[in-house]
This record gives sequence, structure tokens and C-alpha cells, in this order.
Amino acid sequence: MFQWLAVSTNTYHGFSLEEALEGIARAGFRYIELSCVPDWTFHFRCDRAKEEDFRKLRQELAHFGLSVLSLSAHSNLATEEGCAYLVSALRCARELGARVVNTGTVDREEDENLLKKYLEWLSREAERCDVFLALEVHGDVFSSGRRLRELLEEVQLPHVGINYDTGNALFYGNVRPEEDLQACLPWVVHMHLKDKRGGYRVWDFPPLGDGMVDFPTIFRILQEGEKDIPLSVEIEFDGHFEHPRSFVDVAVQRSFQYLQKILEEGGYW
Repeated sequence: MFQWLAVSTNTYHGFSLEEALEGIARAGFRYIELSCVPDWTFHFRCDRAKEEDFRKLRQELAHFGLSVLSLSAHSNLATEEGCAYLVSALRCARELGARVVNTGTVDREEDENLLKKYLEWLSREAERCDVFLALEVHGDVFSSGRRLRELLEEVQLPHVGINYDTGNALFYGNVRPEEDLQACLPWVVHMHLKDKRGGYRVWDFPPLGDGMVDFPTIFRILQEGEKDIPLSVEIEFDGHFEHPRSFVDVAVQRSFQYLQKILEEGGYW
């Protein structure tokens, strides 16, 4: 169990995709979550991708012995433009053999009805692509798994689930992820393994094992719920992103070693 371990290339914010792939592979991982987020970590542009772009990406992945497990394509789902970009990301995921596309939702509570309307369209596209669309625990509106569960219980869309972000549950929702995860577990189709230090709204996401998230308990909950889902390490440090690449490489390596240790101790490997 838990063979689908990836690293989000967002961990290498400010660095090239090639640098990210090299660091991730060197640490021991075999999968990535490809960051395709406009105006943030834009390692691949889904809405303009041509066959040549896919060919070059596949060549680069093969060079490092990596595969794309999921895509991050956070968009504002209260706008047609945001949803159109997400459709392009779903199609990219199909092309790359990825299982999940992760996204944010909306920035304002008053946009929730727009979100519900657009999710019907996006769910149909996800079904055509045979990919899950995963709404992330992120931001002020859907700041916990419980809130996303309420939304998904209402809309009942089979190809839409939750990307549970353990660090964001603490940062945005001020809830313990070990408790909140159990409230939404049936809807979880992807997870960001993100650690957290400091209090509510303190931006400090260190290497796994250095923060307050109880990952052995997280894995136990997933195992008991028979959730062998894609798991993606995301390290966002202190938010300044002024560190050298070697600093990121070490953080990714330490996270791999930590995961290896607790998964072996838990009898999962």
C-alpha cells in the first residue's frame, strides 16, 4: 500500500522543471505532481500544449525515470476563464496518463452557486478524460475537509472529489487534519502531504517530520479507509522562496527518508 508517492513540482517554485525533476528523482521518488498553475508555479502550460510540448515533456520525464501522477492546475472556478483552463488541464492529464487534477475553488462565499454550476460542466469533462477532479482544502471558503464534504454531498458528482492538504487544514481551517480527514475520507481522491509549524495562519511548511502533523496517524486513517490514493509531498517553506536549490533538494530528500521510515515502521512497505 501507499506506492503512489509523488512530489509536487511546486516545491521547486522559482526553479525550472528540469531542476525540479532532477531533485525529485535524486531523492528517490518516481512520481511527480506537475504544477501547471498560471501566475505561480507554471512548469507546464496546459492551454497551449501541442504534441511537440508533450513529446519534450515525456522525454524529460523518461530521462529522470519519473511519471506524472497528478496535475496541479489551481483556477478560480467562479469564472469561465478559470474553468476553461481547468478543462485544458484535464485533457493534459489524460494525455500524460495522470490520475487526478487538483484545483482550488472560489475566493468568495457569494460565488459558491457559480462554483456548483461550473462543477457540473467540469465533472462531465473529467469523466470524458477518465480523470478525477480534486478540490483542494485551500483558501478561506473551503478551508477544511468538512466544508468540502458538505459541498460534494450536495452536488453528487462522481468524478469530483477532494485533494486533502494536511498543512492547509491547519493554516486555513485551524483544524487538526487527523480529525478533519475522518470527516471527509470517502470523498478524498488525492492528498498533499504537507507539514506545518507555528500557529494559525503562520506560513511555515517544512520538510515532512519537522512539523506538527501526525503522519503515522494520517496513514493509519487512510489504510483503515482502504484509501490507496495518490500522495504528493508539497513543501512551501516560509513563503519567501529565496533559498538555493540545494536547500530544496535536501528538504525533499529528508521528506523521502521520513516517509520511508514511517511506512516501514507501520508495516505498509
